[in-house]
Amino acid sequence: MASSRRYLDVLTGLRFLAAAHIGAYHVYHMVFTGTEAPPGLHGLLDSGYVSVGFFFVLSGFILGYHHLERPPDTREARQAFWVARFARLYPLYALGLALAAPAFFKGLHAAWVEAPGELWRLDGALVLAPLLMQSWVPWTALAWNGAGWSLAVEAVFYAVFPFLAVRLGQTGPRALAVGAVVAYALALVLPVLYLLVDPDHGPASSYHSGPWMRALRFNPLARLPEFILGLLAGRYFLLRADAAPRARPVVLTVLGALILAVLLGSASLPFPLLHNGLLAPVFAALFVLLPRSQGLVAGVIASRPFCFLGEASYSLYILHMPLLFTWKSVMKRLDVPSTSVGAVAVLTVGVVVLCVAAHQWVEKPARRWIRARWAERAARRAEAGIQPLA
Repeated sequence: MASSRRYLDVLTGLRFLAAAHIGAYHVYHMVFTGTEAPPGLHGLLDSGYVSVGFFFVLSGFILGYHHLERPPDTREARQAFWVARFARLYPLYALGLALAAPAFFKGLHAAWVEAPGELWRLDGALVLAPLLMQSWVPWTALAWNGAGWSLAVEAVFYAVFPFLAVRLGQTGPRALAVGAVVAYALALVLPVLYLLVDPDHGPASSYHSGPWMRALRFNPLARLPEFILGLLAGRYFLLRADAAPRARPVVLTVLGALILAVLLGSASLPFPLLHNGLLAPVFAALFVLLPRSQGLVAGVIASRPFCFLGEASYSLYILHMPLLFTWKSVMKRLDVPSTSVGAVAVLTVGVVVLCVAAHQWVEKPARRWIRARWAERAARRAEAGIQPLA
């Protein structure tokens, strides 16, 4: 494709919908505790974790779309790629840790006083979370700003991407099809083994997981196949960019209806499979087809309001939980029922406004500053004739 490839606005709009799904899931569980919605709505709200997998596949697709034609195959290119990813990821991630620090240290203090024998399950996060490594240890993954576990997984994706890109950049259609089947099988093999062996000896859910289930949910290697499936989809999209016809509305309708049906009926599906990639190929197909659609739904999702919110979706994702905890604390101090319509409306509007502000005034300036400092440093090293580190 030409270097002036258009930005995939419709996928940017989808990012907001996925982030909103995750936010609604946490509000449902953390605000409306003990209250269960009607079955279909319950399934939709209770399956917000599926949208994290959506982001894993989308991450692979977007990186493939932007980088597979010219993969970062030199030391300089790899370093520039990693710096760009760090600049994109870490400033808001650090802000999320800061906002979540009061709740985290309150939990540490409570563990020290009430259950010192369990303190080891939390204090590891003091070191691992700032280093984006908490997902490698099941009991630290959710300890400090729970949403951050997926960023630790994304960090692994970014680390391996330059090496995967060199191999995938020349892949043909047949190899892509085989690779997609293998990646999907690898995504599901561990959940299937979990269901067969039942190592935790009990039902698993998003808020009730044993140590083996937590390892399956959060370990970066267990989620890597979803990312690879997205990369393969991105490569296929590039191959078909000039020849592919517009997506037929009926195909997109079927894909959307399938996703919605699975979410509505999530309570009846095996949690390990649904959590770890069951819908990954459906998401990949959606990413390939939706940008080529000229239908009304695609037009709405690609509209400027959706794109604007989609650009801020990372901020919404990483900051909504500490903001939610802060809001609950304020409601408790004011003795206001947190489940009232007015309170939830204030929460929703307030979180969106604050996250958009963080995107505009923290994320974007920090990203520009980090990349500019790196460019200056690289220029000085080049002038001095110093080779970059491997």
